[in-house]
Amino acid sequence: METKTAIISIDDLKSDDLPALRQALGTLPGVQSLDFSLERRVAVIDFDPKQSHLDDFLRAVLKAGFRVS
Repeated sequence: METKTAIISIDDLKSDDLPALRQALGTLPGVQSLDFSLERRVAVIDFDPKQSHLDDFLRAVLKAGFRVS
């Protein structure tokens, strides 16, 4: 199975934000793994491109109330 990695920069990412982001991103189809770097302020998502696309992740982050940089 082919896997792609999306790296999304999220403005002002804090540890308190991680549960909401895990919920928003982890429920999307095809997500294999989800990791965050507070230092770099990014979400790193490994996913199956046949099930989800980068736009899906960007929309989920915005819908959860965060800004993408």
